[in-house]
Amino acid sequence: MTHTTQQLGLGRQKMVEDLRVLLTDSEEMARLAANLPGEGVEALRERLSTHVETLQAALGDAQDAAQRRYRRAAVNTERYVRHNPWRAVGIAASVGFLLGVLTAR
Repeated sequence: MTHTTQQLGLGRQKMVEDLRVLLTDSEEMARLAANLPGEGVEALRERLSTHVETLQAALGDAQDAAQRRYRRAAVNTERYVRHNPWRAVGIAASVGFLLGVLTAR
């Protein structure tokens, strides 16, 4: 995985976390505004409800995209292992050896 790919992954993860925080805050504001009387507050409630729905849709889309990438990676990994079984065993053994060495320190 390249450095740029890692940065993009971290950026997406940060964006999803920020959207979750914003969604939680918006839901809380909508809940608190439900008890306040007035016309201006009603407009605020409607705007908050719209934002909450938009954020929920965006989070759902981000989650769907992440699941598709995960499935694609799993399929590609399985395909690689089926076509290169000995190389896959060698890579797994090497990673296991390195983890063992690092854990032993």
